Amino acid sequence: MEHIHLKNEKSDAVEALAGGIAHDFNNLLTAIKGHASLMMNSVKPSDPLYIHIKQIIQCIDSGSEIANQLLGFAKADEYYTSSIDVNRLVRKIVEHLNLRGKGVILEVGLDSSALIIEADSDKICQAFNALLENALQAMPKGGKLSISTESANLMNGTAKAYGLESGLFTKITVTDTGIGMDRDTLENIFKPFYSADHKNHPDKKGLGLTFAREIVKNHKGVIDVWSSPNVGSSFSIILPLAEPLENVNFPSADQKLVLGNESVLLVDDEQRILTVGKEICKALGYKVITANSGKEALQIYKKKKEKINLVILDMIMPEMNGLETFLKLKKLNPDIKVLLSTGYSIDDKAQEMLKKGCKGYILKPYSVIDFSHKIREVLE
Repeated sequence: MEHIHLKNEKSDAVEALAGGIAHDFNNLLTAIKGHASLMMNSVKPSDPLYIHIKQIIQCIDSGSEIANQLLGFAKADEYYTSSIDVNRLVRKIVEHLNLRGKGVILEVGLDSSALIIEADSDKICQAFNALLENALQAMPKGGKLSISTESANLMNGTAKAYGLESGLFTKITVTDTGIGMDRDTLENIFKPFYSADHKNHPDKKGLGLTFAREIVKNHKGVIDVWSSPNVGSSFSIILPLAEPLENVNFPSADQKLVLGNESVLLVDDEQRILTVGKEICKALGYKVITANSGKEALQIYKKKKEKINLVILDMIMPEMNGLETFLKLKKLNPDIKVLLSTGYSIDDKAQEMLKKGCKGYILKPYSVIDFSHKIREVLE
């Protein structure tokens, strides 16, 4: 028993370390992406600098995926579910897929019907991105990448073969014409840090597919795999369908900035986040007051609450975290409008904030466009 206790303590320490690194990394990426987004919105697409700024943002998004993997390790059991339209989720990710210079032809075929699932969108995105990354690594000389969605009615026999209960499911399939895998590799592909580079195994990072399978499993689904050496591979995420719901929305890549003129109190303990956040808010037309702690935010709000229309609040802060600050702000004004800004997936504290009246949240790192829409969503 004592040995197990020590092992759990070590595991907790490693998870805490991973979460702390991911938090700091996400804050750094948020500052970089904020400045890059400001530059992109002031440069015309014809400007030679535009493509370089765009590539910087794409690199930031790739870095964010690494941070998400760390968070997935640190917070493996924390899920925040909502109704998700699978087609829109896939379309959103595909719109940001960078295939430039890879010699890859993309083919997308989405089911014509609405495929609604109850899931944690951040984690499903993480799983889907792991499959995409795996497919691209399997085609170093180029090839064809096919992405499709479809509904599937799995009856008793088929469902049992997958270890699922019979019912309606959705399949998100990623197929490549890459190097493929032999039977031995297929049997080990989901093992943590499994490496078979001598067999041209495409998953070089060793964790992406492991996390993907765990995420899908926690959503009561499975990942089905087919592969053949020198022919290609096909990975299908199979998830149970929920009842169709309306008003499931994802921002598209062609959205434009939306402006405002209200007063905003921006609260974050990271000075670089306050600096870039203030510049973004000003560029969007808002009047901005900043606070570098929950305590300072309360002092400012007590004096100026009649003039402050929105509070943008960080979650992880010393002395007084986002939840504690929110609850004290709400005592000052039960109708206060608060937007939570966090580098973590939505955890218990964030869920409590949302249940108690926090109007919305945005995950770091965010773009200026996403930020502008989220602010208007909360204010209106």
